[in-house]
Amino acid sequence: MRHVSGTALSRRRMLAACAGVVALPPVLASCTSGTGSDDGDPAALLALADQARADAALVVAAVTADPGLSGRLEPLRAARIAHAGALDTAGGRTTPPPETVSGAAPQNVDLGRIRDAVTASARSAAQAVAGTSVSRVGLVAEVAACCAAYATVLT
Repeated sequence: MRHVSGTALSRRRMLAACAGVVALPPVLASCTSGTGSDDGDPAALLALADQARADAALVVAAVTADPGLSGRLEPLRAARIAHAGALDTAGGRTTPPPETVSGAAPQNVDLGRIRDAVTASARSAAQAVAGTSVSRVGLVAEVAACCAAYATVLT
């Protein structure tokens, strides 16, 4: 726990603050007086789901290389797997894609590489918010905020 100005800044408070800071601008930008139709691009949601699985795979590789990171990275892995499932459902994918084995597991995975990956995921999700249907904008904004918060925590 860090102490800032006499108050305790817990990890949960930091995550909540980062989530709000990151999610608010794209969410506000997506507010329109449109019809509220539910015809968002499912391909964008599925691409975000695939990116979530890739992030989770990086976490697994990092923890395999250094089991001491498990406690720090397991919540991120679990969150990214949950994101993948929710985005699959929102994008209309009924069964997850088969695991693709392209040789060896990623090499030299460290916290910096994971931070870069979730930063890119946050950016992708934030950009996707504007084109997301009204019923799915909360999910995509949540993914953006969560990834941005983890990128900050891993700094």
